Amino acid sequence: MTKQEFMNRYGDVEVKFSSYYKYTFTFTGEFDGGVVMVEVGGDSSDIYRMEVCSGLSESVRGLDPYSGTFAKSGEVDDNFYE
Repeated sequence: MTKQEFMNRYGDVEVKFSSYYKYTFTFTGEFDGGVVMVEVGGDSSDIYRMEVCSGLSESVRGLDPYSGTFAKSGEVDDNFYE
C-alpha cells in the first residue's frame, strides 16, 4: 500500500502518543475494531521541533507519518513505509 492510499483510508483516524524510541514517536488509535499505528520522525532533525502531549489526540493526516500499520484480530491488514 502506498502512503497516499493509507492516508485516504486512515487519515482522519484520531491517534494518541504511545511511545518514543530512537528518534521515532509512535502514535496509536482505534478504527473499525482494529488498531492504527503510525510512526513520526526517524532522525533527530525530524523530531527536534515536534511537541508531543500524551493526552491529546491528533489525526493521522496531521502527523505526516513515515510509517503506518492497521491491524485487526492480530493480523496486519494494511501498511506502508517510506
